Amino acid sequence: MELPAIARGAFRALFVYDVADTIDLAQLRTVRGEGVARAPLQLRREASSEFIQYPVAPMIVRLSDLESPRATVRAKIFDFGVVSLRVSVPFAGPWDEFAALTRTLRGNPALEAQAHAALDDVLAEIAGMLDDPHPALVEDYFVLEVQRFETPVAAGRLTGEYGADLARLLLFEDRDLVAGEQQEALRLAFSYYPDDLTVVQWDAAFVYDREDGAEAVEDILEFANSQLVEFRTYDARLDEELDAIYRLEPGRPARRFLRHGAAEHAARVRFLLVDVLELTDRTANALKIIGDAYYARLYRAVAGRLGLADWQRQIDTKLRSVSEIYRVFQDQAQYARSETLEIIIIVLVALEAIIGILALRH
Repeated sequence: MELPAIARGAFRALFVYDVADTIDLAQLRTVRGEGVARAPLQLRREASSEFIQYPVAPMIVRLSDLESPRATVRAKIFDFGVVSLRVSVPFAGPWDEFAALTRTLRGNPALEAQAHAALDDVLAEIAGMLDDPHPALVEDYFVLEVQRFETPVAAGRLTGEYGADLARLLLFEDRDLVAGEQQEALRLAFSYYPDDLTVVQWDAAFVYDREDGAEAVEDILEFANSQLVEFRTYDARLDEELDAIYRLEPGRPARRFLRHGAAEHAARVRFLLVDVLELTDRTANALKIIGDAYYARLYRAVAGRLGLADWQRQIDTKLRSVSEIYRVFQDQAQYARSETLEIIIIVLVALEAIIGILALRH
């Protein structure tokens, strides 16, 4: 049996960029001539009267539409240095055509290029608000959204009777999958009501819900991806620190480190430590700021699919390694300085003794 046609749906591509350490949102008034607005993550009021509260709510702005494909674009700017662009391609029609559209648009270089061009426009306008900007690192994620079928479909039927079709859609495949792959694709499925469904994969999610419910789910997906791109950024920075260590002259680390400033390198690691601890704290507190058990379970599933805990452990391990090595180098540099001071003192004492002896002879 075929799925009913989609009455209202969309393919949404999230391009989440880490562009700076922080962004001063207090200065932000317009972007590309468009007004900006605060964007707390509003949850369904039926599920909870609470909403996700950031210490500083992100700002959201609509950008110019795309012509090919015809799509709307909006940017969400977070104070912790992340800019997320969402490209939305509306759809209505048969399920098979929706599946074909998603396969065409996923990983489409032209779509990503247009998103990056929009990012460049945004960054050019907010350049003065960026603290310590760096080359943008991007994480993409795709949301396959259905708000309404032409004939109502229960969530249980989507994962049961139509499970094979849904699994192919989520994995962007056009051939049937073996039973094991189908079960794994649909393993993380969440419903609050009989007529809503969210299924989470590592690079995509299927969202079947009314507009407000779908928006809340997509905000959580976006938030989790913003954490992922930050983890990747700090991981890259720690790799740079390790590369700097490997470039030190073998057998003479103390002298090299003394010459190039051990204190400066150690201070940079301390700043990295503070930044990573802040990110870790924000990740750990994500479940606390989501004021509803259903959305908390959903966030936990998304974080698991994205491997946020694995990234955090990897970063913690590298941070400890870098810190310990720099601590050793600092100790070696301190020892080298102490040795140098001792030699200077001995030479001065010897000179004073020689001068004294010569004075007595005269």
